[in-house]
Amino acid sequence: MQIAVISSEFSEKSGDALKNLRESCFTKLKELDIDFVEFRVPGAFEIPTAAKKVLTADKFDTVIALGIVVRGETAHFDFVAGNCARKIADLGVEFTKPVIFGVLTVDTEKQAEARASRGAEFAEGAVKMVKTLGEIQ
Repeated sequence: MQIAVISSEFSEKSGDALKNLRESCFTKLKELDIDFVEFRVPGAFEIPTAAKKVLTADKFDTVIALGIVVRGETAHFDFVAGNCARKIADLGVEFTKPVIFGVLTVDTEKQAEARASRGAEFAEGAVKMVKTLGEIQ
């Protein structure tokens, strides 16, 4: 099984949480003895573009998208988080491969840190989906 992890680098308020989210995911993948490659993108908005390129290359069984979008004082959060989620869901359907939405959408840095351990859940979900879709074929 080959997994591509696409990680957003931008998260002004939650740098430690983003690092912990990535580490949680990578630790679980290593525990499961799963091969993975990480690709970094500037922000959550760019994740779907990288995911499509990865899926088009047809070298990976699944994609895990990791990032954090913290709500601010403007509508920017809604545009970034909403479009990222929608496009990631669309890619999974288009390519019939799991694309795991591991982008935390939170109101505060404290919420981001509290949810950072979910990286392991995203890794487990990716593995489970690859196995499930393999059973269907």
